[in-house]
Amino acid sequence: MAPAPEQETEEEAEERKQNYEQQQREYAEMQERRAEERRQEEERREQEYEAEQARREKLRQTRKATFVRILANAPDSFSAAQVRMLLRALVNLDPYTFADDVAEEIAGGDENDKRTAEEVLLAAIDGLGDEKLTGFALRLALTSHVALPREGEVDYLAEAEAVFPQPQPKKASSKKAGKPTPTKANKTAAKKKHAA
Repeated sequence: MAPAPEQETEEEAEERKQNYEQQQREYAEMQERRAEERRQEEERREQEYEAEQARREKLRQTRKATFVRILANAPDSFSAAQVRMLLRALVNLDPYTFADDVAEEIAGGDENDKRTAEEVLLAAIDGLGDEKLTGFALRLALTSHVALPREGEVDYLAEAEAVFPQPQPKKASSKKAGKPTPTKANKTAAKKKHAA
């Protein structure tokens, strides 16, 4: 509240008091508005964060499904483009962790397994049939690339998806060969012949 002048009437004192109270109310309202704006902004940021987390989780799940699909449909032999993609992905692996990543996936996170990552991988290779070796090579190359790539990084899983296309569903076998399909004209002719 502003200090009282030397000569102040009761009316001026009352007016000064009312001005002070009005300023206090306006200040309190402004503080409430700011607090509400901050709360709304915080809610908006939280919603954006949750939406981004949900989007990223959906993308992770999609990438994992793509990885599983590529491994499940690995061909017995690779084309030149597929070998090139495999080599590119292998060259860009972290040499310190890639064996651990793949071994952990193969062992299923069994904490009681005392084998080294290399021992787990070698045992897995020894237990594979010839037709599964290319799938294992893809697993080695792509396991570390399933996670979302950082900004500016090459997405090797997307490259793999492009060169290992999703298999097309097989079409239903055609009707028995040699047996003609009756047409409306044939049915009409058959009825006339039968009626005669």
